[in-house]
Amino acid sequence: MKVELSHKAWLAELVAAELDGYDPEAAWMRLPPELRDADPDGPSLEARARMLVVRSLRRRRAVEAGGAEQGAAFLAPVQGHVALLLDLALLQGGRFDADRRRAELAAFFATAMGQVDLGAAALATGKGGSPIEAAVRKAFVRAGAALFDLCYPPGDPADGIPLYAGTVAIHRRLLARIALSYHRKGRLERAGVHGYLVHAKREFRLLAEALVALAGADGPLGPGRRRVILRQGARLGFSRAAQRELRERLTAPRPARETARAAPARMRGFLLEQLLLASSSDTSPAREAYVAAFAEASQVGPDHLAAMLSEAADFRAAHAHWLRDFGVPEPDLRTLAEEWEEFGDQMMQRAAGILSANLDAIVAEIRQTGELAQLLGKFSMGRALTPEEKRKVKEHLIDLAKTVPALAIFAAPGGMLLLPILAKLLPAGFWPSAFQPDGKKAPTPGTREGSTGGDEARGGTTTEE
Repeated sequence: MKVELSHKAWLAELVAAELDGYDPEAAWMRLPPELRDADPDGPSLEARARMLVVRSLRRRRAVEAGGAEQGAAFLAPVQGHVALLLDLALLQGGRFDADRRRAELAAFFATAMGQVDLGAAALATGKGGSPIEAAVRKAFVRAGAALFDLCYPPGDPADGIPLYAGTVAIHRRLLARIALSYHRKGRLERAGVHGYLVHAKREFRLLAEALVALAGADGPLGPGRRRVILRQGARLGFSRAAQRELRERLTAPRPARETARAAPARMRGFLLEQLLLASSSDTSPAREAYVAAFAEASQVGPDHLAAMLSEAADFRAAHAHWLRDFGVPEPDLRTLAEEWEEFGDQMMQRAAGILSANLDAIVAEIRQTGELAQLLGKFSMGRALTPEEKRKVKEHLIDLAKTVPALAIFAAPGGMLLLPILAKLLPAGFWPSAFQPDGKKAPTPGTREGSTGGDEARGGTTTEE
């Protein structure tokens, strides 16, 4: 089914296309094993849901942003929203009902666009317990119109600040919060939803403020650029008070430390990620100093910051086409790689210390990913991993970094050079039985045959926000 943006029911058409032929069992099997397995000793349902959100934000379709393809560029993130909401529903279990799922999607989108009453009406049922079609269609139409006004055309204007990627992320996380609350409680609670909407508005304001300060780190912004940025704020639906505050920040930005401290602790990591994405392609000493000050105020250490910078570069390299089409210059990846190499032996020693300090949590998380444990076992026996296997190992470790941030160092260019350190630190009893010949524990790389190689990993997980 082709989605026509000129139709007022375009969002309903998109959802219908996504649900057409949707197979929940096949969709379930496409989820990573660590998300499917409800292991009592593994990640909680909430933790697995957060992992799904993170994975969703990494995957964006590379489409042209100009001319006839502008519509496809706008629709791609919305399709990502729908796909995530369907996956989150899978995690909750229960019988799949296409009509009910469609009504839920209408309610989530309407609520995220601030139309809470329409969202509640879409979830109401008529005779026989079926959704009320008129209410569902009205929710789709109103939500689609609001979303179109907010995000079309896709991307950021020339001389603006790079808000679009952050806007997609904030919308997706808002939708996820609304959906998870609904699935957990069986209804949309008005007070809770209001809190989510207020939080999202605050994220937009702080994101704009941080990016404005970064853009002005090298000197005052000219009047023309200030006008463009104010239009971006108006497009995001900033209130008069928020627009007034943005105007003040354009001429007198707060220091990075004040901006970081003004943000809730859980928001600082997101803001720092967006600053790194914005600065990695257009850097200067003043911009680097701003990001470093923001990271310090957010209590992000140098090692973690280096890993986040490298992960931002990795993201940009994988999505260069998507970012370039929206007017964001590509980064100088060679410079970033050279900066990484400058850490040298010192970084190796720091990495070993970081991994050692978090070893229990790392072992607990890796044990939840059968494929990763098998690949690490193969590596531990001195067998070479294929390029595809190395890619899978890196993807698994980056995913687990959202639960154990220490693993983020593997996202860096050259980060896989640290894999022998991880393999050496893992306890001997960790390895799968296939890598424990003759009923004995396989020796950990770097230890003698028969050596214990370390203590058994203790159970439990450690979750850091």
